[in-house]
Amino acid sequence: MQYYLIKPRDPLIIRSSRPFEEISDAQAARFPPPSTVAGALRNIHARSTGKPLNEDLLMLSVAGPLAVKMPINGNAPSEENILVPKPADVQYVHDRKADTVVLARSKPAKPNSGEGCDLPNGLWPLLSDTAHQGKPVSGPNWWSLHDLLAWRRGDALSARQIQQNGWTPADPDIRTHISVNNQSRQAESGKIFQTTGLTMWQRPSKAQPFPDERIGLLAGIDGDISLPLLNLGGERRLANIVSSSIWPARPADLVDSIINRGAFTLTLLTPALFNGGWLPHWLDQETLMGTPPCCQTLQVRLRAAALERWLPQSGWDLANRRPRAAQKMIPPGATYWFDIVGEAPEADIEALWFAHVCDETQHNRNGFGLALPAADSVNS
Repeated sequence: MQYYLIKPRDPLIIRSSRPFEEISDAQAARFPPPSTVAGALRNIHARSTGKPLNEDLLMLSVAGPLAVKMPINGNAPSEENILVPKPADVQYVHDRKADTVVLARSKPAKPNSGEGCDLPNGLWPLLSDTAHQGKPVSGPNWWSLHDLLAWRRGDALSARQIQQNGWTPADPDIRTHISVNNQSRQAESGKIFQTTGLTMWQRPSKAQPFPDERIGLLAGIDGDISLPLLNLGGERRLANIVSSSIWPARPADLVDSIINRGAFTLTLLTPALFNGGWLPHWLDQETLMGTPPCCQTLQVRLRAAALERWLPQSGWDLANRRPRAAQKMIPPGATYWFDIVGEAPEADIEALWFAHVCDETQHNRNGFGLALPAADSVNS
C-alpha cells in the first residue's frame, strides 16, 4: 500500500445524509468519512493510470483517513504530527476543587458477588477510576497519536497537553447561496440555502491569534497516484495530494506486551460498520467470543465496550450512478476490551496493528474500522 498526504485548499463540505435543510449549522462541519476519501483516491488513481471508472476500482484497498498537523513554515510533517479521534473511555471534567480540567478514565470493573447490571451477556460496566467534584465539559475531539498510545499504557496526561498536541477545528465556514434567474439575472425568490464547511486549521487563541498549523489528511491506497490535485467532498473542493511515508509503525513491544497481559483494547480510528449494530458480527452473539477478521486462529472474548452515539453514513455510488442506502456507523474513538482465550499467536497479534475490523470485506477495503491495538493496562 502507498500512502499519501492530502492538503485541502478550502473548507471541506461533507454531507451528513440528513434530510436537506435550508439553514445549516455548526454540527454539519464533519470530518470526511472513509468512503469519501476512498472514492476520491480511487478516482484520482483511475485518472492517473487511465483506468475506467467501474466496479474494478472497488477492489483497491484504502486505509484511513487520519488527520495530520502540517506546519505552515514549509517543514514536512512527521509521525509525531498524526492526529486520531478522542477515545470514548475518557471524559473532560472540570474539577471545582482544583479549578482545572482533568481527564477522567473509564475502565471495565467486574461486578462483585451479589452485584449486577443490565448489560447483555455478562459485559462488564465501565466505571471512572477517580472521583472528581465537577461536571463534564467539552474538549478537543482530536488527540495526538502519541498521546493516545501513552493513554493506553496507563500514563497520566493533562488536559493542557491534549489541547496543545491535539486539534480543535476553527469555526465552521458557513456560506449562503442563492439561485439566479438566467433571464433577469436576479435572485429567485425563496431559493436560498447554506453550506457548512470544515475549516482545516487549528482554532486560534488569544496567545496565538494566527494559527501556525493547518490540517491535512493521511490515507493509503493500493495504487499509484501521479496527478497533484483531486476533488474531495461536496462542491468539488480542491486538495493537493503528495506521497508520504509517515504511516505509523508498529511499536517494538506491542506483541510481547499484549501476550504478557493476555488482554488488549481496540480503539477505532475511523468509523466502523458492523452487521450487529454496535457488536461485531465476528463475535458470537451469546458467548461474545470470536476471531478478528485480520487473524487466523486468535480467539478473543469481549469484556467491555465504550462508544458514543451512532453516526449517519450515505454517499454516491459512482459506478452505478445512484445514491447509496443510509447506514449507521460506530463513531471513531469507540473502544473495545478483549480477553485472549487460549494461545496468542505472534503473527495474529502483529496483524492487529492498524487492521480493519469490520464484518464485511468491502467495508474494510473502503477504510472503515481502522483499529489501534494496545495491551490492556487496566485489566481487572
